[in-house]
Formats: sequence, structure tokens, C-alpha cells
Amino acid sequence: MMDLLEKKLDGKASSQETKEPSSQEDKDTNSQVISSQVIHESVRVAYKERPRVSFWSPRISAIMYCLKKTVPDFSKSAEVTTLLEDALSKKYPELYKLVTDEMKKSG
Repeated sequence: MMDLLEKKLDGKASSQETKEPSSQEDKDTNSQVISSQVIHESVRVAYKERPRVSFWSPRISAIMYCLKKTVPDFSKSAEVTTLLEDALSKKYPELYKLVTDEMKKSG
């Protein structure tokens, strides 16, 4: 049952009983457990409530502004989407696949 399945970010199945991580870094990466319920809720929120992502970066803003002014038909949104999706798929491949699969089911 997918609702009962939990996955670690490293892609290995995990049970509810996990060993306590010894450092904050371990808590932030390898030991994070993401249930299918969290994946489903994340996709629902992304589609219905908060589809936009924003962040503060003067450097990125300046680069995007230059590209918008110098490249015909340049789309800041499309460029940022491509760059972020590529980076996230490489950094969190298992999570990226889980979210992508859920979006296909929900979409």
C-alpha cells in the first residue's frame, strides 16, 4: 500500500522506527522520512494554493534582467523553472521522482 510506504530521501524504504540522527546534518538529509501522504499533500498545495516559488537574490535578479533585455523572447519564469528543476532532480533524485509520479497521477 502506497499510503503506508515511507521513503528516505536516499530512496530506501524505511519503517516508522528510525534511529535518531547524531548530528543536525544527518537530520537534514539522510534521515528525513517522507511519507506518500506528505508527497500527496505537497502536490495538492502546489497545484491549488501556492504554485509560485520566490526568493531574494540581487545577483540572480540582475542576471535575469540582463537576459530579458538582451535575448529576444527570453522568459525569466521558463529559465528559472528549467534551472531549478534540473538542479533539484540532481540533488534530490528520489524525491523528484516521487513528486513527479504523484503529479502525473493528480494532474
